[in-house]
Amino acid sequence: MPRHSLLALCLMSALAQAADTLPPGVHVQPPEPVPGEPGRLIFSRDNNAPNACDVELYVNREVAATLGPGGRVALDLPSGELSLAVAISSAGYCGGRGPGPSQSVLLGPGETRQFAIMVEPGQVFLAPLLD
Repeated sequence: MPRHSLLALCLMSALAQAADTLPPGVHVQPPEPVPGEPGRLIFSRDNNAPNACDVELYVNREVAATLGPGGRVALDLPSGELSLAVAISSAGYCGGRGPGPSQSVLLGPGETRQFAIMVEPGQVFLAPLLD
C-alpha cells in the first residue's frame, strides 16, 4: 500500500509542477470576447490574376483599400454587421465600373476572418477562407 501512496504523491507533484510552468499571463482557455471589441478582416489577392488591374475593397460603401496582384491587407473594424464589396479600380487603363453586389458579414468581437479576392475575366468577387 505505501508503494501506491508514493506513486500517487509523485503524480500529484508532477501535475502541480506542470501547471506552474505556464508563462505568466497565459491562460488555458481564451478569455471571453469583450462586447464592442473590434474584429479583424484579412483580405488577400492571388498573384495569378488574369490582368494587372488594381482591385478596390469597399467596407460599408467606402473604399477601405486598393490591392494589386499578390496584395494583402488586414483591417481592424468594429464588430457587428458589415457590408463588403470589391471592384476593378477605375484608375488607369482598367476603367472599372464601381463595386458589384455587396455581401453582408457579421463580425464578432475579437474575431478574425479571412477572404480571398478572386479576379477572373470580367468579374471580381470575395471568397471566404476557412481556417
